[in-house]
Amino acid sequence: MDNTKAIEFNKNEVIAGIVIKLIAILASVYGLYMSIDSAMSFTYFTNLSNILIDIVLLIFLVSDIMLLLSKENQKNKKNWLYIVKYMATISITITFLIYLTLLAPTNKLGFINAYLNNSAGSLCLHFITPLLAIFDFMLFDYKYSSNKAHAVFATIPPLLYVVFVVIAASCGMRWKVDMYAPYNFLNFGAETGWFGFDLSQLGSKTLGVGVAYMIVVLLLIFIGIGELYLMMKNKRRKSRMK
Repeated sequence: MDNTKAIEFNKNEVIAGIVIKLIAILASVYGLYMSIDSAMSFTYFTNLSNILIDIVLLIFLVSDIMLLLSKENQKNKKNWLYIVKYMATISITITFLIYLTLLAPTNKLGFINAYLNNSAGSLCLHFITPLLAIFDFMLFDYKYSSNKAHAVFATIPPLLYVVFVVIAASCGMRWKVDMYAPYNFLNFGAETGWFGFDLSQLGSKTLGVGVAYMIVVLLLIFIGIGELYLMMKNKRRKSRMK
């Protein structure tokens, strides 16, 4: 991603960014507190993506507070920080979309109760924090330029997670007694395995679709989302740089 030009200080924008980041972090911390009950909790992408976005948002929150107190023009942050934030935003978006479209609908508690589980901690982790993080990226991260090729960064977090799950399962780790992954769409130990297809198996432990197919489809979706985010960000950047 390209180096950025200095952006004129906008007090209202900085304050709005601080509020959004703070609420997102607090919601995530509450959700994590209500959800984490063992070391296994840290093997779930939901928790890992929330922890990642919390760390990144905290770094940018502190930067925004310092900027507000100093009342100086926006100074360029290191470019790698924006790249990490982009990947963290994609990760939390994955958490939001996967739970909304695949996990909540197949949850044994039902769609609504899946979100209200753990005293609404699930709602915080899968809905409130993700949406606020997305808004934060769209509204305030126009300060760097990028192109469609950078959407490849969107695939890094999920691919690393898949590698982790496969290695952990191969070493004997199991989730929910007999699952080879924390999530049904990654459960390559189900009857459909990597390349099978049997929708009659659809349930909390499998979607009835081979894991390999799901990974390909999801990666294409994530790349598309990544390109969309960058396009929207760049459009806002152009309007703010006029």
